[in-house]
Amino acid sequence: MQDFRSFNKPNDGESGKSDSLQSLVSSLLKQYNGKNENEILAAILKEAKKGRENGTLKNEDIDRFATMLAPFLDARQKEKLKEVVEKLKRT
Repeated sequence: MQDFRSFNKPNDGESGKSDSLQSLVSSLLKQYNGKNENEILAAILKEAKKGRENGTLKNEDIDRFATMLAPFLDARQKEKLKEVVEKLKRT
């Protein structure tokens, strides 16, 4: 998994943001295809811990990532995203 910051860089164009997020979602789907929810969550938390330790992941980055991802999710997935965000912020 790439670091969160690489997906949170400001972009001047709205279409650029959408393209970047679609690329992220596609990449993540390919990378985690066939993995169960616990495996995916463990990988995300592992990357978050690395980001916290090396100073490249802040709560603001997590919030921006979640805000960008939310429009692609249904209500159940948004609730799960909220739970994941809370866990990430506690890492």
